[in-house]
Amino acid sequence: MNPASKSHDSSTASDRGVALITGASAGIGSATAHRLADAGYAVVLLGRRGERIDAIASHLRETGGVAKAISGDVTRDEDVIRAVEAASELGPLTTLVANAGIIPIEPLEESELHRWHRTVDTNLSGILRCVHAVLPTMFSRKRGDIVLLSSIAGRQTFPEASVYCATKAAINHFADCLRGDLAKRCADGGGHLRVCVVQPGIVQTELFDSIDHEPTRQATKAYINALDEPLLPEDIAETIAWVLQSPRHVSINDIVVRPTAMTR
Repeated sequence: MNPASKSHDSSTASDRGVALITGASAGIGSATAHRLADAGYAVVLLGRRGERIDAIASHLRETGGVAKAISGDVTRDEDVIRAVEAASELGPLTTLVANAGIIPIEPLEESELHRWHRTVDTNLSGILRCVHAVLPTMFSRKRGDIVLLSSIAGRQTFPEASVYCATKAAINHFADCLRGDLAKRCADGGGHLRVCVVQPGIVQTELFDSIDHEPTRQATKAYINALDEPLLPEDIAETIAWVLQSPRHVSINDIVVRPTAMTR
């Protein structure tokens, strides 16, 4: 980001408004925060690793952006509300990028029920919390972009990942229903309320560190490392920016992005 290109004060939002990004401490979330800040959005970063998101927000401010970090977890209502309130302090909340997720896959014989619950609460219920929290502001302004990060695992099944795949499939259906409901309100009352679900294939991120089962984690990482040119977080961030910067009357709803060499 070129500081000279930023004419707005570092404590206020730009004309693009404020983007709330969850799971922002690394990977796709961090890359998206950088890309949207570069595009002129003020960004609010929500993540569990406070030191990391503080460092990212500080860097964005030092390079001319508008950024605020909120240490918290999408599994807690109060943390999501704090993030939305922080966004409103910067300006109009126009964009949600719901990216937080985990993938604690393991053999069924060794599965732990609490990990199944944690997967659902983070991957699915976390998105529901965030969407529910931002809708009032978007309704009042008749403008808003909601980008939900799903996975190709929501379109097809993978071994030993039944709960993870189920959460991603649920996100896809939720996004499509939400899109239709918001489109009806735009048709009846005007405005631009858009929903997009992004379904990446293999992306080189820290997500796979959330696999608690050691043999499964190592096997998964070996598969990723063997893949010729996996996607990078910046590839997905660029895709999200393209969606958001499309003309307001254009609603891009469903994107699948795979590495070129990924066969599934």
